[in-house]
Amino acid sequence: MFNVLTIAREYGSGGSDIGRKVAELLGWECIDKQIIEQVAAMGKVEPSWAAQADEHAIAWWERVMKSFRQGGPESYVGEGSGLAVDRDAVQIFTANIIQQAARVGNCVIIGRSGQCVLRHHPHVLRMLVYAPLNEKIARMKIRHPHEQNVQALLRRVDSERLHYSQYYYDCDSADPRLYHITMNSTLGIDTCAKMVAQIIQSS
Repeated sequence: MFNVLTIAREYGSGGSDIGRKVAELLGWECIDKQIIEQVAAMGKVEPSWAAQADEHAIAWWERVMKSFRQGGPESYVGEGSGLAVDRDAVQIFTANIIQQAARVGNCVIIGRSGQCVLRHHPHVLRMLVYAPLNEKIARMKIRHPHEQNVQALLRRVDSERLHYSQYYYDCDSADPRLYHITMNSTLGIDTCAKMVAQIIQSS
């Protein structure tokens, strides 16, 4: 029986919308942006900084600086924080939040490599949402009307997410074998959500 759904998504595919709809249909909690708020509280950093670090691996130069500053302040410190917190710490906080949510159950976890964090949990349904490029571009033009190069934005965000999963979890989040379901969102947000909800309810 599945009592947790993780949704990995290509940027612009509508995966987050599908996740929220599934949670609504099942009466489950949808865990998405509130992860940022919880990470900010745990690390005592500004939410805006936590949002910037969200789903981003620490850069090579940050790693070098960190190795030189062991026992001292980190290379990335949240604004207004009295506690040194870098992207490695954000990842640890995020993974802890995901694991705690899975222990409670009845939730949809969107992104943050939840499919990698929980890949060995038997009651977690792992889903990947994708879409054709033209569909993603059309959606992102609405969300980011002032973006000059939407296609480059799509490539950059997807690359950052892939790197995050690989760096912290040694996990290829593009590998379809990681998922129980891969779904093309051109079926429609409501249709996709209803199909997934039915799978969970019949499990």
